[in-house]
Amino acid sequence: MARRILSIWFARFASDTSLRTRPVEGCFALTHRSGKADHLHCLNPAASARGLSRGMALADARAICPDLATRPADLAREAAALASLRR
Repeated sequence: MARRILSIWFARFASDTSLRTRPVEGCFALTHRSGKADHLHCLNPAASARGLSRGMALADARAICPDLATRPADLAREAAALASLRR
């Protein structure tokens, strides 16, 4: 029997999951610490439309979008949600 592989990219999986439990109006991003600075991990379409992108330093993102709402990314929770989805 041939093995089939499906690859799907959920570009906003983490932010969509976070917003589902605690909604935010406007620009929103999850952040993670990289070195000594926080960076954007995942963002919603409103934040992308304002020119923000994944990996951008949080300080730079706030200069572009001062009203950006953020939460720390929960990488363990995100991995568990993806594992559940794979099943």
